[in-house]
Amino acid sequence: MSRVVEVWQVDAFTTRPFAGNPAGVVLDAKGLTDEQMQKIAAEMNVAETAFVTPATRPGHDLRLRWFTPSGKEITFCGHATVATGHLLAETGRLSQDRVVFDTLGGTLPVGVAATTERVVIWLEPALPTCAPYPEALGPVLDALRVSAEGMGSWARPALTGERDLLIPAAGIGVLKALAPDMTRLARLGEERRIRGFCLTAREAIDPDSLIHSRFFAPHYGIPEDPVTGSVHAAIPVWLWEAGVLKAEQGVARFQAEQGDFLGRPGRLQVELHVADGRPARVRVGGQAVTVLSGTIRVE
Repeated sequence: MSRVVEVWQVDAFTTRPFAGNPAGVVLDAKGLTDEQMQKIAAEMNVAETAFVTPATRPGHDLRLRWFTPSGKEITFCGHATVATGHLLAETGRLSQDRVVFDTLGGTLPVGVAATTERVVIWLEPALPTCAPYPEALGPVLDALRVSAEGMGSWARPALTGERDLLIPAAGIGVLKALAPDMTRLARLGEERRIRGFCLTAREAIDPDSLIHSRFFAPHYGIPEDPVTGSVHAAIPVWLWEAGVLKAEQGVARFQAEQGDFLGRPGRLQVELHVADGRPARVRVGGQAVTVLSGTIRVE
């Protein structure tokens, strides 16, 4: 027998359609098998599709899972969570301004800040970690086709807890010119167990933005991700440890950019809360817009 499932597509980290990062969302995934979720994610063919089911653990409101087009389940996806929070609010399925998701990566609280003019979804993950990258960077730079001069000296390459490799770029011109060898990059990602390769410049397109980034994960079926919410939870910790981020009254706030060179500009609001001179909490916020709704048939 077949089942008809409601599905949406939501553009996250933007206020207008066809910008930011598109995510698939299934708000009622109860009863779907892993294989069915994987097939829906492949059919949606966006970076990630989110699936919401009832929570099974105390202290959580809902369970949230994310699958890539290649069928891989991931532990944390920022833009698809923003899309899910936006859609829950838009469809009137939230009774409060906060929802706690049970995810493969652990508990993920999400705040919903709504005014008459806009709704901002705030991701509140556990404090990310950044460690110096221990392996040779040469093969990575070769696969990215970045010269040694193209790598910035303002921070050290670092590996996040999600196993994203953060690489400082010398400037936004380096990011604009990127043309990675996706086959080699995918092979390195698999061999070194790197989830994604993120290059960040301390230059931006908008005067209100502090940084601009590009993110590649070809081995996950995502040659380039337009806007990556999860990596922006770790970036402020990385910036702080590099000494290039300052806090006022215990909080460093800034806007980050991604997606412009794909024709899908995205903007993220980032907060790093500091206590006793050390990172203590992060929040990543953004808006979203629903662009597609319909049904999909699964066997």
